[in-house]
Amino acid sequence: MSTNSKFIDLLANGLDRTGVQPGSKLVVAFSGGPDSSALLAGLTELSDQRRLTLVAAHVNHQIRTDSSDANQVSAQLIAKNLNVEFVATSVDVPQFAAEQKISIESAARISRYLALVDVANSHGALRVVTGHTLDDQAETVLQHAARGAGLRGVSGMRFNSVLKIPNSDIELNVLRPMLDTPRTECIEYCQRLGINPVIDESNASLDYTRNKLRLDVLPQLNAAIPKASQSLARLAKNSTDDLNIIEWVVEQNLANSRIDKRRYSRKDLANLPNSLVGRMLMRAYELQVGHALNLERTHVSKMISLLSGKSGTSIGLPNTTEFYVDKNEFGFRSDDHDDCPYPSSIELQKLNAPGATELDSGVTLRAELIDRPLILDHKNQYVTYATPDLLASDLNLRNRINGDRFQPLGMNSHVKLQDFFVGLAVPERWRNRVPIIDSAKGIVWIAGYRLADWAKVLPEHQTVARFELTGSKER
Repeated sequence: MSTNSKFIDLLANGLDRTGVQPGSKLVVAFSGGPDSSALLAGLTELSDQRRLTLVAAHVNHQIRTDSSDANQVSAQLIAKNLNVEFVATSVDVPQFAAEQKISIESAARISRYLALVDVANSHGALRVVTGHTLDDQAETVLQHAARGAGLRGVSGMRFNSVLKIPNSDIELNVLRPMLDTPRTECIEYCQRLGINPVIDESNASLDYTRNKLRLDVLPQLNAAIPKASQSLARLAKNSTDDLNIIEWVVEQNLANSRIDKRRYSRKDLANLPNSLVGRMLMRAYELQVGHALNLERTHVSKMISLLSGKSGTSIGLPNTTEFYVDKNEFGFRSDDHDDCPYPSSIELQKLNAPGATELDSGVTLRAELIDRPLILDHKNQYVTYATPDLLASDLNLRNRINGDRFQPLGMNSHVKLQDFFVGLAVPERWRNRVPIIDSAKGIVWIAGYRLADWAKVLPEHQTVARFELTGSKER
């Protein structure tokens, strides 16, 4: 059955913009309301031409138990009349909101997308199609603008995007082919086909911000400025074009500065404007966490400030993430990633010399007497050669303590260990974990950094003490 309607033309153009290929299997987010009903019916009308396989996925949010089940039955009937497979899933949104300490709106959105991911996976579908309309786009832009969002916020929703579920590794490819379609076209199309959409009572509640915009703010705005909704949707398109240019520049510069997936070169940002650096930091954070939720402008400003300051500093960010700045690099750390190459704290213990002393995390400190090598200067920072007399004395292994002083190789005087660490730009988060060989005469070796001058190999030494820290973790 063909209606030859403007709605179908808009939907077909929207599908082209999403990049849907002929022969695709699509899961349709189907509440049974006017928008999703028009979407499902329209896709059904286009399915023969485009060889689409459709699955209608209904999520029962259990917000109003008395009407939620009735709405599910009505949605199932619509799908049945359209000859589309129907799948229903129930989620307890109020309980989820309470457990996660988030709003009902946020809980409904997250739990809905999680349910849609399950349906897509179980049906072998790569994409989920939603019924977001031009009016939804206008609401989104207005809401984000009112909250002071930047270009990304006012660019609104996109026809084809990858949605990352907060606090998880789950991603969902979401298609929104009706972003150019006014809601009135959906309603008229349903009426033309004799479809009686589900009326969700929660959509009339002014307890939700989105409903206030839909029911109060936008109607008044459209009355004051005719076609304001269309203008807001057009603003989203224009902002998207500008944002695409900015994101290209950000990605290019971020790629140039990337050391690995967590670390970046500090010098590569030194001559860039702060506005670009800020966007690069936001993108790097997003790559680290999987999303940029709860990252605020104040966080970005603090990161920029740390980058232009001294090394060895860090700040905590949302989503249990830490931003740090070292001498030559900066990056992000999370609870599940420890970038320190040293073991956890070391209780004062006797060093087996000669012999091996086992530490946590598979790290071992070995001490042995060997013939003097031809070359004492080597590139392995975890190996040092010292006077052989050390192996005849009592040596201890520990971490730093307050008041530690040290005579670094090549110096006549002692320095505070704290100042030594700062001078070498040893990250602050590492300093309490660096293994130290100590003796009655003082600190012998700061493992990975420097031998004491008094413990150096002398010209007359035919044998030397060799110390090596093995098993230190790669960053």
